[in-house]
Amino acid sequence: MRRFVLATCAGLGLLPGIAMAQTDKSPPPPPPPGDFDAGPGMMGGPGSGMSGDRKGRGGPEEFLVKFYAANVTHDGHLTLAQAKAAAFAPIVDHFNDIDVSHRGYITFYDIEAWHLDDVAKRLEHQADVLRARD
Repeated sequence: MRRFVLATCAGLGLLPGIAMAQTDKSPPPPPPPGDFDAGPGMMGGPGSGMSGDRKGRGGPEEFLVKFYAANVTHDGHLTLAQAKAAAFAPIVDHFNDIDVSHRGYITFYDIEAWHLDDVAKRLEHQADVLRARD
């Protein structure tokens, strides 16, 4: 009986180590093209400035393809140098605004979050203008 209890305790003592060894600390992979909703306010959605019918820019799939093409290391981390080399003008112009954590790189999710923040700011401004009319 003692052997069983000892083996059980030893096994339970190893579980946290095994769980920690399996923890993946890398960032989640970006979504594949076509894996997100392009509804209002989303990248490529109406009013986002990124739909195919505005200023010659492509839809969200094309934006994602361009992001992956610019990310030559294929790690999901786009650096300012990579964005400049790919002539990714909107990202180069706003890189410091997008990189809020000051890591020296941005992910697709960082860009999407920045874009949604920008949309929210514009909507707040429009709401303020409408409130001022009352």
